[in-house]
Amino acid sequence: MPPVELTTNAGENAGNQPTTIVPVPAAFVPPSVKAKIGIIYPPPEVRNIVDKTASFVARNGPSFESKVKEAESNNAKFNFLNPHDPYHAYYLHKVKEFMEGKAAMPSTAEQQQQQTLALTPSIQTNANKVQTKAQSDISKFLEPIIIKDPPSEYEFMIEPPSISAYELDIVKLTAQFVARNGRQFLTSLMSKEARNPQFDFLKPAHGLFNYFTKLVEQYTKILIPSKELLTKLSVDIDNQQKIMDEVNYRVEWVKHQLRERAKEEEAVEKER
Repeated sequence: MPPVELTTNAGENAGNQPTTIVPVPAAFVPPSVKAKIGIIYPPPEVRNIVDKTASFVARNGPSFESKVKEAESNNAKFNFLNPHDPYHAYYLHKVKEFMEGKAAMPSTAEQQQQQTLALTPSIQTNANKVQTKAQSDISKFLEPIIIKDPPSEYEFMIEPPSISAYELDIVKLTAQFVARNGRQFLTSLMSKEARNPQFDFLKPAHGLFNYFTKLVEQYTKILIPSKELLTKLSVDIDNQQKIMDEVNYRVEWVKHQLRERAKEEEAVEKER
């Protein structure tokens, strides 16, 4: 089997360093892997991290990759997640293989055999340390999500009513002015436009009043934010992992709700 092109110092360079492509003996490539044209196969210590990550992404979906990329943005061992990294093509290839069931995680014995073929005894110890650390780095993202309370409601999302675009613009624009100018402006507007049917949504009995009120609350939070909201946003900016956790929890909550609904529908069907 001809040599396969590999990148030197892979996984150790910080993405901005130039990379050298050198031919490496075919022993670096596992016997079960057929070299693909255009794909650079990483050495065993790097391939171990790539393969594990690829298997987890195939199993848990793109959100898992985003979570790893966000948390390990400064970790050179995960540079292969960058589309410009020489090993990114190999990573995508492995994700596809795992998703299609064409690849299985190599056993510990096979991993050790691959490393023995490619590494000297002095480097073997360091490679084992890298393998253990890689398992730890990835495993911390696999903690099961326990579904308890429902996630917090969206603060800035509301289903628009079935009205014309022109009417919707009037409601939104009025809500913005009320949010900026306060209750006194609303009282004055209600008095001035009391006989104008276009502003009937200002009346509590109107079908659009609740929608209008919700818009006023949302615009107020944006135009005149409270100290509590600014503090919360500041904390979220400094803790993006918290945001990712909340997003993942919401996704799992939705999946849980769909499963429960399916069970209820199935139970109803059985009773018929």
